[in-house]
Amino acid sequence: MLPLIQKEMFSHKWATEKEILNYYALSQVTPGIIAVNVSTFIGYKIHGFLGALCTLLGVITPSLIVISLLAFSLAQVWHIQWIKNAFWGIQLMIPALIIPIVVQMIKNGSKTKLGIFVMVFAFILRSLGCSPILILILAALISHLYFDFKFKKDKR
Repeated sequence: MLPLIQKEMFSHKWATEKEILNYYALSQVTPGIIAVNVSTFIGYKIHGFLGALCTLLGVITPSLIVISLLAFSLAQVWHIQWIKNAFWGIQLMIPALIIPIVVQMIKNGSKTKLGIFVMVFAFILRSLGCSPILILILAALISHLYFDFKFKKDKR
């Protein structure tokens, strides 16, 4: 859904590229599904609380209906091998849809030494199976210590 949301945001000029990156980042640290969070933030930006509520319902309602129908139908036909194979293929497609967004975030993200360090550090920790919550806390702590040290150094 993220590529579709991004396309709509650009085509309607609802958000700038920098705002979209901020919405993605904020959505990743906010509980819930990223696509729902991003849509809700955009709705709030455009029409306040009512816009957020409408985008929230607009994003989750179709999914709820389709998932409910699929779950019921799939239980009836899950024994068919080609259906299992199709779902296996769909799982492989998901990273291909997300990779362009990640590349764009890297291109437009922080180009400072600190930003690159935090990004690589977080990637390594996550690759080793570290909890995303712990990674967020460590990234915030590293940034805080860096800027606190820099501020004290500049103040002298």
